Amino acid sequence: MYKKPASGKRSNLSQFGLLDMDVDDGDDEQMDLSDDDMDLEAELAAISGGGGRPSRPRKPAAVPATNLDAMIAASLKDIPSDEDDGSDDDDDPDLLNELQALSVEDDEAPAPPPRTSRPAPAPPGTVTGQNSTVSLLQERISNYVLAEKTAKEKGESSKARRFGRGLKTLNDLLKQAKAGKPIKDEDIPPPVSLGKPASESAPFPQPQVEPAPPPDPVPDPEPPSIPEAEPEELPSLPEPKQPPPPPPTEEVDPEKQQGLLVILKRKEEFKAAALASKHAGDKTMALEYLKVVKQFDVVVDAYKSGQEMDLSELPTVEMIATAFKSQQKEEDHVQNSTEPQPTPPTTEGGLITASTMEEALKQRLAAFQQLEAKAKEEGNSSKARRMGRIVKQYVEAIRLHAAGRPLPADELPTPAGYGALPGHGQPAAAASLSPSPSPSPAPSTLPAPRAAPSQAPTPPSRYDKQLALLLHRQKQFKEAAIKAKKSGDIEHAKEYLRAAKGFDSMIEAAKGGLIVDLKSLPLPPKAKENIEHTFDVVSTEDCGPSDETPTIDAEDDNVLSRLQHQLTSQLKICLDNRDHNRAMGNIAEANRYEHLALTVKQDLDVVIVAKGLDSKPPKFHYESRQFSMVQCNTDLNENDLELTIVRGIAYNVPNPKEVDTYVKFEFPYPQDAPVSDRTSLVKDTNSPQYDAVFPLSISRGARPCLRVFKRHAIKFEIYARGGWFRSDRLLGSLAVKLAPLEAAVTLHDSYPLMDGRRPAGGSLEVKLRVRTPLLQPQVVDTTHRWLVIDN
Repeated sequence: MYKKPASGKRSNLSQFGLLDMDVDDGDDEQMDLSDDDMDLEAELAAISGGGGRPSRPRKPAAVPATNLDAMIAASLKDIPSDEDDGSDDDDDPDLLNELQALSVEDDEAPAPPPRTSRPAPAPPGTVTGQNSTVSLLQERISNYVLAEKTAKEKGESSKARRFGRGLKTLNDLLKQAKAGKPIKDEDIPPPVSLGKPASESAPFPQPQVEPAPPPDPVPDPEPPSIPEAEPEELPSLPEPKQPPPPPPTEEVDPEKQQGLLVILKRKEEFKAAALASKHAGDKTMALEYLKVVKQFDVVVDAYKSGQEMDLSELPTVEMIATAFKSQQKEEDHVQNSTEPQPTPPTTEGGLITASTMEEALKQRLAAFQQLEAKAKEEGNSSKARRMGRIVKQYVEAIRLHAAGRPLPADELPTPAGYGALPGHGQPAAAASLSPSPSPSPAPSTLPAPRAAPSQAPTPPSRYDKQLALLLHRQKQFKEAAIKAKKSGDIEHAKEYLRAAKGFDSMIEAAKGGLIVDLKSLPLPPKAKENIEHTFDVVSTEDCGPSDETPTIDAEDDNVLSRLQHQLTSQLKICLDNRDHNRAMGNIAEANRYEHLALTVKQDLDVVIVAKGLDSKPPKFHYESRQFSMVQCNTDLNENDLELTIVRGIAYNVPNPKEVDTYVKFEFPYPQDAPVSDRTSLVKDTNSPQYDAVFPLSISRGARPCLRVFKRHAIKFEIYARGGWFRSDRLLGSLAVKLAPLEAAVTLHDSYPLMDGRRPAGGSLEVKLRVRTPLLQPQVVDTTHRWLVIDN
C-alpha cells in the first residue's frame, strides 16, 4: 500500500528516462521503493544513530546518459496482445515441460520445439507475425500461376481466365498481408489441381513447386490453469494451409503422346482458319470452324481417357471448307428453284408405305422427330425449328384422325423415301424441293424419290405457291439491282436492293405458315417500267380531269378513244396516289395502288391493241371504287408552316389605278418574340398579285405552340404608300385564326378587310399549309366510277 500524493508535490519521473526534471517530493512518501533502496535506508539510519524519526528516502540518482537510448527503446516497446508484461515466463522450464507434456498427449499434433521469447518489433521491411499468411499466399500464387499456364497450353480458355481472376485476388491479398492488415482464411482462394500439362511430352521437364516449410507455431501464453480435458483449445497462431502435393508424374506411352500432339496441332489449325475467316469477313465459315474446334475438346478428353482412335480420320480445314461450300450451293439452288428438282428414279417397292392411315402418320412423325433430333445435335437451330413445326402438324393430324375428322393431307409434308398416305394418292416429290413453311431435310440427307410413273404427284399447297412467289419476286429485284449497278444507275440499284431486302420478313412469315397479302408486294421491275412508259406512249391530252367519268356507250362511234381516255385518267389517279403514299412512308398502301395501276395498264393495252387493229371494242363494265387518302403536304417538314399571301381583291381606294400597296403580317409564335415581315410593293392597282411565300418555324410537340394555334391568329395589315412628306396609309387589317390547322393540312381562303369593327372594303387571299394536322389526321374519302375491261 502507498499513500496518495498530496497537493502540489509529485514524484520525480527522471528515473524512468522520460523527464530530466529536479522535482522536490516534499513530505510525500515514495511510491515505488526497491529492495536496494530499503537496505540503503537502514544503513543510513544506523550511521546517524537511529534517533528520531527515520529520514525519508531520497530520490534515486539520475540515470546515466549512456543507458538513456536503451531505456527509451524499452519503454516504447510494442507489446503484442499475446504477451504479458513479464516475459520471464516464456523461458520458464517448468512451463515448457508442462506444455510439452500436453502436446505429447495429442497424437495428431507434433512435439513443439523449444520456443524463445518474442523479439521486439523489427524495422519495416522484415517478416512480421503474419509471415505464415504471406508464405501461404506466395505458395498459392505459385500454384495458380502454374495452373493458368497449364490451362493455356491445353487450350482451356475458360479455366485460364478463372485462374487469372484467382491470381489477381491472391496478389491483392498479398499486398494487404504485407501491409499488416488481417486476412481471413475464407477469403483466400483454394488450391487447384494442376492435372497433366498439355506439353508433358516436351523435352523440358515441368517445374515442380516445392511447398515452403511451415513456420514454427508460436502459441500464446496460457492462463494459470489449463483444463487437461481440452488440450486442443490452446490459443495459437493459425497454421498455414498446405497446398496439395503435385500429382505424381506418370509414364506415358510415346506413341500416345505423339497422337495427342497430332490432335492438338489439328485443333490449332482450325483455330487459325477460324481467325483468318473472321478477319476476311466470312463469319459463317468462321463459325463452322469454331464448331469443329469445340468438337476437338471432346476428342482430346476421349483420347486421354484411353479410347482407341484412328487419327487418319481427323478432319482437315480443306475438307470442312469444301463440304460447307457444297452444302451452301445446294441450299441456295434449292431455295431459288421454283420447280421440283429431278430426283433419281426409285421403284415403287423402294418407298416406305403403311397399310392404315394411323400407321402412316406415326411413321412420318417418327421420321421428322429423328430429323429434328439430328438437327439439334448438329447445332442447326433453324432446321430444328422447322422440323419442330412439322412434328406439331403431324401430332395435330393424329389427333384429328383419332377423332374421326378430315385431315389436311395436302398440307402435310412427306419425308424423303416415304410413299403416299393410304387413300390420298402419291405425295409430292419431296418437301425440300420447294421452300415451304414446313420444309424437309437439307439436300445433304437422303434424296427424295421420284413419284411412280403411274401416279400423278399431288399439287403444291397454297403456302408452297406463296413462298415460291416471294422467292421468285425477291430474285427479280436482286437481278434488277445488279443490272442497274452495271449500267451506272446507282439510284435505281439502291431502290431495287431496298425492295429485295423488304422481302426477308415476308419470307420468314411465309415459312412460319402465315398468309402474306400479295397485293402489298412491290411490282416486278419490268412491270414498273411498263407502267411508267405508258405516259410516254399515251399523250397527256388523253388524260382529262379525274372527276369526269362520263358513261361510255358501246354503240358510240368513237368508243375506243373514249375508253382509252378514261383508262388513262384512272391510271394517272393510281400513280398519283402511289407517289403520295410513298412520300408519306406508307409503302404497303403505295404497293396496293401500284397493283391497281398494273390492272388498269393491262386494260389500257387491250384497248390500244383493239384501236390499232380497228377491231370491235372489248366488253366493259363500271364499278364503284372508294379511295381513302390521308392528306399530307409531303414537301414540308414536321415543324414547318408555309404562309402564302396570294393577292388583294378590290381595295377601297379613291384612285384604283394609282395606288401602290404592300402587306405586313405578324405571326404570334414564339410569344416572347413574334415573327413579322412584309411583302414587296405592288404598284398601280387596287387588286395586286403578291404571291409572297414565307416559311415559318413551329414546335409541333410543344405546349406553348399548341396553345398559340388554339387561341391566337395571324394579323395582317394592308398599307398604301404615301407621297412626298406623307406617311403610308393603312387601308385595312384582318386576323386569320390558326385553329383550323389542328384538323386540316391546308387553309386557303379570302378574308375581308376591316377598319376596327367596320368593313373597309376589299379582301385579301391567304393560304396556310402544314405537313400534317397538329391534332388529328385528315382523311378524305373519294368515290369513283371505275371502268373495267372484261376478259
